[in-house]
Amino acid sequence: MDVHVVSKLDNNQHTTFTLSEAPTPAKLADSSIRVKTQLISLTSNNLSYAAFGDVLKWWDAYPVSPSYPAPYNDPSQWGIVPAWGFASIEESNIPELTPGTLLHGFWPTSSAPTDLKLQASEPSGNWVEISEHRLQLMGFYNRYTVIKTSLPVSAILGSRNVSSHQDELDRLGWLAHFQAIWLAGYFLARYVFPSHKEQRPIHPFGDVAGVPWTKEDADLSSAVVVSLSAAGKTARSFAYSFERRSKENAPLGFLQVTSAVEGLSQATQSAAPPFPSKTIGYGDLSDEELIQWIKDLGPSKFVILDFGARDGALQRLLETVKVKASLEASTIVIVQIGSQQKARSKSDILTSMQELKTLAKIQYNTAGVVDSVIASQGAEALHTDLANALEDFMSERHLSMPDLKLVWKDGVVGGDGIEGGWDLVCNGRIGANEAYVYRVQRA
Repeated sequence: MDVHVVSKLDNNQHTTFTLSEAPTPAKLADSSIRVKTQLISLTSNNLSYAAFGDVLKWWDAYPVSPSYPAPYNDPSQWGIVPAWGFASIEESNIPELTPGTLLHGFWPTSSAPTDLKLQASEPSGNWVEISEHRLQLMGFYNRYTVIKTSLPVSAILGSRNVSSHQDELDRLGWLAHFQAIWLAGYFLARYVFPSHKEQRPIHPFGDVAGVPWTKEDADLSSAVVVSLSAAGKTARSFAYSFERRSKENAPLGFLQVTSAVEGLSQATQSAAPPFPSKTIGYGDLSDEELIQWIKDLGPSKFVILDFGARDGALQRLLETVKVKASLEASTIVIVQIGSQQKARSKSDILTSMQELKTLAKIQYNTAGVVDSVIASQGAEALHTDLANALEDFMSERHLSMPDLKLVWKDGVVGGDGIEGGWDLVCNGRIGANEAYVYRVQRA
């Protein structure tokens, strides 16, 4: 049983260790299940969970155990970075959740068993973690959903031959990597910038921000929408929903800035959006062709969605818009969604926070938007909409992301495990067309 831990002081520092026996109680507490992480993904989002783990309580999801070997049992120094994916129930005293059941949610990067205290939610098959140490964690990260499979998860994930049970394995891999990420893009396109004008738009941070987000704020009819770091997984998920919106609140144009021009261009061609779209590389931000394209559209507003652009890209884009395209009087709205794929020091974080203020960026918070939607329309109605939309995405995933491939890795320890994966994300070495998924119980 292996555990991956990350230094809270320097997220580049991390290690794994092996437990001779699981640090869990012999007997389950009431209303609890014991699970093992089975299949998870690693993305740049995991770096955010580490960088802002203290502020947003992500470290609280799976605190290090006092029984871990020193110094990794010190919660002020070390933590477990959670990851999205699937875990299987090993033991349960909740009648509706039997051993062998597969759950989607937020899991520890560990092959050791862990306990969750759950409460039933709406609709049926949805559960909420209610342990005291997780009460300050945003609700989005405490939700768990039962997933049905045609075969036991051990049969699907345990085969050494990836071609065995290929369809179900491929589906689980995509869901492990994309289900939570896809939600972030979906809610941004559907609820922050809704396509139907009668729908109430929700502030990018959610109603909890206490700041008005009017229909005028969400109106794109005179805007060019720009996606920076458009090959990122959240950006791709946004583009999937955005390019399929109705004409009612369509933008004047949609510009994607990316390191994967060909793949995104193919995806846009498949989507056939009802508005002009252009995909360029980072090196083309100052090209005359782009400047003329912008001028021809005649926008009075730019909505810049920063999914984690390379250093200097946002500044070059602003120069192109304000100076080279002579649109300095246009309204600029910058929504910060993600960060670069690299581990960030404390000074990096402070610089990012200062830039938020200097450029009047608006921080996007998926959890806040989700909670706002649930409050306004109810969990059951939302679940139905999401299930249908997610199924559409899954059925079209190879068209909407034609260049993307799953990269299968196994275990926690070593270069092919989560340990090696953390090095990759810290150093920005996961390719724009790669989606890493880890079968945690295999080594």
